[in-house]
Amino acid sequence: MKLRLTVDIDEINYAQMIRAILPYVKKEDIPLPEAVLSVAETPGVLENFLKFIPRDKQDELVLKIVEKNKIRMIARAHKLADKAGVDMQIYDISLLPREDDTVIC
Repeated sequence: MKLRLTVDIDEINYAQMIRAILPYVKKEDIPLPEAVLSVAETPGVLENFLKFIPRDKQDELVLKIVEKNKIRMIARAHKLADKAGVDMQIYDISLLPREDDTVIC
């Protein structure tokens, strides 16, 4: 049986997200200046840099990062599943803009 897990996310802190996925993606696939990425772990650097980028551009930035690194992220997800002792095959990881503002509880 194939299943799909869907998680709706809103009001994400992109600086925290970028910092969290840095170990799992290629830095050259993140369209930010190298000077910013090299000190991204320093508190406040990404937050201050992202203040100058409109929210819709931040959305596009994160969507592109996930899309370019999908295969690497799937490989990491398989390792996490193996470590947890769960047999599964992960076929896709996608981050898509939500089409509506429906609140799901």
